[in-house]
Amino acid sequence: RKSMIWQPYLELLSKRPKAIKYSSLYDQFPYAWSQYLKDCTEEERKMGLRLLAKLLKNDDFTLLNKALQLASSHGHPSADQIKHCFYSLMNQDRSHMEITPRMKVPVLPNASRGLSHYDAFFQEGGDRK
Repeated sequence: RKSMIWQPYLELLSKRPKAIKYSSLYDQFPYAWSQYLKDCTEEERKMGLRLLAKLLKNDDFTLLNKALQLASSHGHPSADQIKHCFYSLMNQDRSHMEITPRMKVPVLPNASRGLSHYDAFFQEGGDRK
């Protein structure tokens, strides 16, 4: 992973993010990033790959993994949230503190992303007669 030059591939894949399925790049990414990209919509995957292409020019995945983990602590993050966490970690910015709400916040169920929940309709292999 350290010897691979990622930028040409990432910039090209950000233009056609569905093509990543047919490459072996998912196996080359750290596990957290491959899972993040698999859970993204097409537009989110495009933005995520552009972000990786931009930020990997000077850094390895170490800081990016920490930024993804921090941004994912409250659900599926956008590329902008990951970028903000990356620069906060890089500059060791601690100006954003967590707030405590004055009123009770209701607990909401986790929302499922993507269309994988529709796969259950196709388990038997086709049309029913």
